[in-house]
Amino acid sequence: MESKDADNATTSPQSEHQSEDEAEGGEYEGERKSDANFGGLEGSEQAQAAALPTYQIRPPLSEKFKPMSAKEVIHNVLSDQLSTRVYDPKEARKWCKEIADTIRDKVKDLKFKRYKYIVNVVMGEHRGAGVKMGTRCIWDAEADSYAHDNFLNESIFCVAAVYAVYYY
Repeated sequence: MESKDADNATTSPQSEHQSEDEAEGGEYEGERKSDANFGGLEGSEQAQAAALPTYQIRPPLSEKFKPMSAKEVIHNVLSDQLSTRVYDPKEARKWCKEIADTIRDKVKDLKFKRYKYIVNVVMGEHRGAGVKMGTRCIWDAEADSYAHDNFLNESIFCVAAVYAVYYY
């Protein structure tokens, strides 16, 4: 009976190929293995690894913006740029832009990762009158922050603020 089955059996090159692959533990043509090994993880570990987020929504404590470092930068820039100057309304606009650019560049040099900066500089002639300023920000209070400082001499008042917004 066995010889009759062997005589009647027809074999094709593809079926022989498949049986050889099966014997070697290989893949069928057109199929993929579903039990691929992801760095030594198996089964439910693979699902957990695939479900983990690949980025952080908020910065870790070591990478958060430090307002005191930025305030020191602002203070140094304002002192260096304005301590010897006398207010000139024609030059004030240019000075504000230069101060803002310098502050932005030096705060960027502090290398807080993934932060975008907004620098605001207000300058005016010091004549003894009061000036009030206000700011309102809609942001993530846990990740975003700001720093500010002011400068005052006989002829100039200047307020500079840096707003650091975490880029998600």
